[in-house]
Amino acid sequence: MLVFRENRVSISAQLLVQTLAEKLRTIDRSGDALLDALLSAGEVECALADAGCSDALKIGAVTDALASMLVRGSVFENAGVQQNLSSSADLPEFVKVSPPEGFAYYALHPLKYADLAAKMPIESRHAAVIGIRSIGTTLSAVVVAALQQRGIRVERITVRPTGHPFHRATHFTGEQAAWVERNQGAAFLVVDEGPGLSGSSFISVGEALVRAGVERERIRFLCSHHPKPESLCAENGAARWSNFGTCAIDQNSYLPQERSPDFGGGGWRQHVFSSETQWPSCWPQMERVKFLSADRKRLFKFEGYGNIGTEVWERNRAIARAGFGPEPSAFSNGFIAYPWIEGERGAARKVSESLLVRLADYCVYRSQEFRRGTVRPASLAEMLRCNLQEEFGVDAEVDESQLEPRVATIVDGHMHPHEWVQSADGLWLKVDGGSHGDDHFYPGATDIAWDLAGAIIEWELDPQATQYFLERYRARTGDNPTSRLPAYLLAYAAFRLGYCKMAAESVSEANEKERLTRDYRRYRSYAEELLPENAFRVQVSTSPR
Repeated sequence: MLVFRENRVSISAQLLVQTLAEKLRTIDRSGDALLDALLSAGEVECALADAGCSDALKIGAVTDALASMLVRGSVFENAGVQQNLSSSADLPEFVKVSPPEGFAYYALHPLKYADLAAKMPIESRHAAVIGIRSIGTTLSAVVVAALQQRGIRVERITVRPTGHPFHRATHFTGEQAAWVERNQGAAFLVVDEGPGLSGSSFISVGEALVRAGVERERIRFLCSHHPKPESLCAENGAARWSNFGTCAIDQNSYLPQERSPDFGGGGWRQHVFSSETQWPSCWPQMERVKFLSADRKRLFKFEGYGNIGTEVWERNRAIARAGFGPEPSAFSNGFIAYPWIEGERGAARKVSESLLVRLADYCVYRSQEFRRGTVRPASLAEMLRCNLQEEFGVDAEVDESQLEPRVATIVDGHMHPHEWVQSADGLWLKVDGGSHGDDHFYPGATDIAWDLAGAIIEWELDPQATQYFLERYRARTGDNPTSRLPAYLLAYAAFRLGYCKMAAESVSEANEKERLTRDYRRYRSYAEELLPENAFRVQVSTSPR
């Protein structure tokens, strides 16, 4: 099923380079500004390499200089780097970029790879590093800097495996093949985050190196975790992965010092609900890293390094200024500190007139304040068709015009009752409202009807409450969503059933699996009610595997 959306967007190459140049003028030897500049350089290098642009090598030198500065504390030769940027003349008009997921969502600090490279055993004094684009671009530069600090002769390239996510293939260009041949005898280090569900990107690069004549014993994968080979979805994944050595980073030490306990992976629920029977479901592996301060007054949540986190910080500040959420108090090293709000969490049984007004007014606010202009949204129609086919075996006729956003907006995306807290003064506050609408899941920037549909489904609004809620929204905006709402209700239910089904299949803890299966069945029933009776050709199991 489609749960993760295509996150690559087209952007002006000249604008990317100009933005990087501006960041270089403000950096020092440490801190968030340096890290932001490094991530920006890696993004530009990756985008130009994907476009086959020769200037990728010039930007690669910038990435290397910034990585060296971060890892080794070396002096930044700004004049030489600026010359590299100003001499970039072979830029295409537009390039494709996408957020590096580890830096954006999973608190993967690049220095963890420097720590790994600094201590891993390497018999050869010569190393050849291959970064898997996109995030492997930046990570490979960091590994090179750490190996140079050990006195190891090292150089790097980056590659982009292609094909189905479970069946990636890597084919070296003539120039890359010559590079591999030139480095025969070196220790080959393949660098990326992950592995993901399949491990096929890593495997494909390793196998491409073997085809190019590199001995398997000289190839190692540098990963963010040690996978269970038997769980990899690539064809013969366990056997193929085991052909190569693996080194993985250890526990993340680049975290807020003022923290206790770990709130991630759904751990926050035991501090919010009096009984486990009240717990909402969650997909633990996909939750952001979270911590509560020792005095229980602040929540630290990872929102993204560099500009990614800055955008979330600004959105949450705007939400707070409008009176809809808690005011964030600090942003450092990818983590935002929020006040911990004590109060009763929302529940479908607590629907009231004042709550409906609050939900509608929040949707009004987002529809007006978080517009994304001309950004092309992910195809909800494609997701809807795919998930209905996978779940019900139907070839649904989807009117794509009904799912084209009236105005592309960064929606909340999580209108669930448990994300609303009623404070001591009776005011309903939306927590966690800054990042979900712009992460790697559907929907991305879309019509506010997604949040309207989410509120109706998640709060289980009856027809009368739904009418009151929508009328409040229409009266304040002049926008009547009635005609497009059925399509968004179905799309929302189709996404959520796919999300919960995939999550249930990936967790091993019995109670979590049961909660996810419960929610999957609820969303499935909702989607089934919205489909015409004659649409069903095949009925499938109502329990995830």
